[in-house]
Amino acid sequence: MDTPNDPKHQRRPGRSIPVTPADMADRVAHFERLAPDPGAFPDLKDPAHARTVWYLLSPGGLAGSPSPIRAPHGFHLAVMRMPRGVRPSTHAHPYNEVFMPLDGRLRFHYGDDAAHSVDVGRYGVISVPAGVMRTFENLDEHDAHVLVIFDTPGDPHTDMLIAPRDYDRFYKDGWVPGVEPGPRS
Repeated sequence: MDTPNDPKHQRRPGRSIPVTPADMADRVAHFERLAPDPGAFPDLKDPAHARTVWYLLSPGGLAGSPSPIRAPHGFHLAVMRMPRGVRPSTHAHPYNEVFMPLDGRLRFHYGDDAAHSVDVGRYGVISVPAGVMRTFENLDEHDAHVLVIFDTPGDPHTDMLIAPRDYDRFYKDGWVPGVEPGPRS
């Protein structure tokens, strides 16, 4: 076990790398200036799944949103507003997702049939493993805001697994954000 006296923990004197005010300005996200990303997820147009997503940090803008911080990082950072009674469609990502409720309580349902759940309160954190089907809901009467970390440097919306019932509803006919679904056969 590492201890504070371990050589890896020793400090050494040094100087900062140069950074200009303009460079630092490109690494600041002022929440009040952000525009939500209406196309973040295909199910956002359905009232049962409607929520608001703001990307604060997206390396290279890969999340497809107007993220102000686009510098290389190993993750994407967003804030989501969840009204009571709303759930994202059940899905899994090929990377870990980390959620921290900022002003509410959320119940995370997980597994193929969402048979299991865990409640996470304000400033608590849940790290959903890669490949685990999940959805969640706001347990409070007011809108809840959630900090979300998508633990991938790549496009966070690729290679998702969708629960069959949600796939048939939102993806089967190639529905894309902002475009109404095609006819069902």
